[in-house]
Amino acid sequence: MGPIFVPKNWNLFPNKKVWKERKFIDILNLTKGIAVHTTRVRDYLSNKTKTIKMKQKYIIIRPCTSLKPTKIKSFKDRKIDILFFEKYADLNRRKQGKILLNLFKHTSKTIMPIKYGSYSNKDIQKIANDSKFIIYFSFFDTGAIGLKEIQNYGVISFTHQKEFVIDRESSFYIPELASINNIELAFVKIINIIDNFYSSNIQTKIIAKKNQLFNKCQNSLIDLCKSLY
Repeated sequence: MGPIFVPKNWNLFPNKKVWKERKFIDILNLTKGIAVHTTRVRDYLSNKTKTIKMKQKYIIIRPCTSLKPTKIKSFKDRKIDILFFEKYADLNRRKQGKILLNLFKHTSKTIMPIKYGSYSNKDIQKIANDSKFIIYFSFFDTGAIGLKEIQNYGVISFTHQKEFVIDRESSFYIPELASINNIELAFVKIINIIDNFYSSNIQTKIIAKKNQLFNKCQNSLIDLCKSLY
């Protein structure tokens, strides 16, 4: 079962009004395992239901996407320097998001803010193919399928969730993005990395291909099969 079996609402889990959350421990006992996307989800579910001793039943399979765009714009032809993706499902970090956005607005970089749920798939794919970098300012994500679809267009990402980092060429772990009072340091780190990229010969098609290989759903199937040995 899974990987989006539970929770219906992150902060309310386990919600006794939802049968699968009320009976979660029974379901866990009756199944071979419950698939989850990340260790963060596994740890949260097991702690909230006091099933830490049953951790082996939480099967981690990576999130994936079958999106494989073939028309990838070159780095120099993209008009948006930074796509600022905001999602506040579990924590309200709008204040920090506003601070970070204002810091970038005072640079020469073109930054486009976009909020979770405010776009269509067609819109986000067009925007992704016109963006060079993405700051994934999400609190929090379990699978981040939307991020993976954007990455598959060759967009270089910055995230405070380490599990979404692919390598040191296409994605970067910036833990300060999750800070409350030190968001300026995140800005400094990101702008320095971006400036270094502008002085190099970036091949977005190569980055897109690398991301597509990592994000493909065959890898999720492999993760699942390994758990059944």
